Amino acid sequence: MEKLLFLLLLLFLPLGAMSQDERYFRQIFKADVPQVPNAVVEKKYSYFIHTPFYALDINHDQIPEEIVFVKKDSEDWIEIYSFDLGEKKKILEYRFETKGFESELYKIEFKRLSAKNSVLLLYYFEGVSRYIELQSTSRIYAITIDNDDLKTLKVFKGPSLFEESRSFKGHYHLRNYQVYLQDLNNDGTKELVVKFRDYSRVYVYTGEGKWKTFN
Repeated sequence: MEKLLFLLLLLFLPLGAMSQDERYFRQIFKADVPQVPNAVVEKKYSYFIHTPFYALDINHDQIPEEIVFVKKDSEDWIEIYSFDLGEKKKILEYRFETKGFESELYKIEFKRLSAKNSVLLLYYFEGVSRYIELQSTSRIYAITIDNDDLKTLKVFKGPSLFEESRSFKGHYHLRNYQVYLQDLNNDGTKELVVKFRDYSRVYVYTGEGKWKTFN
């Protein structure tokens, strides 16, 4: 059938274009048509819902930036805006990883990591799922800024800080972690500590938005 269609198409082609178009039709039948490189498809959303814009001076220049949590359909985003000569400009947008419904950013803390670096701690509820088993989790995210330079903003996806689950057999599991900053090695930079009872995980900030852990 494909060969018959191919021959019919060739009958209506000008002779001069036959060689070039023949190669193109063969690519069509082989599903081998070259794609447009670096094509950008802008995603369209059905609705946007956002919190109020919260003013916070994250680079300590006496000019507050604005932070907002946005829902775009089923996606959760955080956006940060700065003001340059009165012009509002988006300097960061980040999409959270959602695991269920009712997800939300429910707490933000702004802290100094060191004399040069600061951090926004984001407490994000990833959502709840009740399919067969109940599962809900929260996670800590960290947005760092080095040397009070807005161009250095980086997002780090941290560990879980809350876990709740109930199996269909009735087993229930709950962990609610402590999250705090503390300079454990006295080097002038605070570490991020996530702790539950005798278990703790320590994240060391190494600069340029990078963290490392030893466990």
